[in-house]
Amino acid sequence: MPESIPIEPRVAGRDYTDEEIRSFVRDLESLPSGDLTVSLLVGCGERAVPVLREFLLHGEPRGVFQPRQRAVEALGELGAKDVLIEYLSEKREISNAVVRFGEEAVESTAARELARWPTEETFQLLLHFAQARTLPGAIDALAKFQRAEAAPVFLSALTDDVSRPFAEEALRMVAEKVRPALIQATQRGDDEEVEKPRDRQKRRSVVRILADMTVTKAEWTELKSLLQDGDQEIAILAGEIGVDSAPEGERQQVARFLIPSLESAHWYLQIRIQECLKRNYVALRDLIDFEVKIRRRAPKEEQIRDHVLRILEKLQSTMK
Repeated sequence: MPESIPIEPRVAGRDYTDEEIRSFVRDLESLPSGDLTVSLLVGCGERAVPVLREFLLHGEPRGVFQPRQRAVEALGELGAKDVLIEYLSEKREISNAVVRFGEEAVESTAARELARWPTEETFQLLLHFAQARTLPGAIDALAKFQRAEAAPVFLSALTDDVSRPFAEEALRMVAEKVRPALIQATQRGDDEEVEKPRDRQKRRSVVRILADMTVTKAEWTELKSLLQDGDQEIAILAGEIGVDSAPEGERQQVARFLIPSLESAHWYLQIRIQECLKRNYVALRDLIDFEVKIRRRAPKEEQIRDHVLRILEKLQSTMK
């Protein structure tokens, strides 16, 4: 095969007038062709930066946020770090909920673009921004640094429905560095008579992260009280941790709690319980066999309706 001939790179901005560059920025408003316009603007090089800056910093936020989002993407590709910092440093008071949501999407994109520059300055700026506003883009950008110092921000973001998936992923990246903070975050506050739903969701997320790690026996001692947690998901996830990590004498005891939970648990938790029983099957074989034997003593009609019995029988058949 003949060797490919390299294509001579185009000189940035050589073919376009200032007016044409301004027209490209206006074309960002076109939803069908906006992505192509970003490429054209990047091809214009540094000459496009002032026009994009004007559009971003002095343009009106709106519910249809894609044009401003594209301007941010173009600035990132053009290396306009200072403009992105300037944009994120400005405080914008937006009363309209739809417009505010749209502008937050633009700010999230700007934070993600800043992660192109993995410096201490960028980390500190993103950390400061995310401490005030846990937007998904800021959490996502901070995660790329994999710094333990950002863990409190990630934990705080777990209370936000939109940012939670990004915060969970960010915490998984630093989990080994912040194990004590994760263990502590599983506990309810002593001053809370009724736990807020967002705080309960935060604890669920943390316990889910711990359930996917290898927990030490000392850490299990701090977590075992979660088996009595009022939230079923937290209790079941704690049971999974116990079956995987508790001292030998406690594992079957924890499994005795986990197996009946199959009856009422959400389907995704049922899958987790089954996987836990499967990977610990050798240690739990006698307990599972006994549970099946007891359930088979029930009248035939009850056995037919016994969802747990069917799961355990299938597990036995699979592990033979």
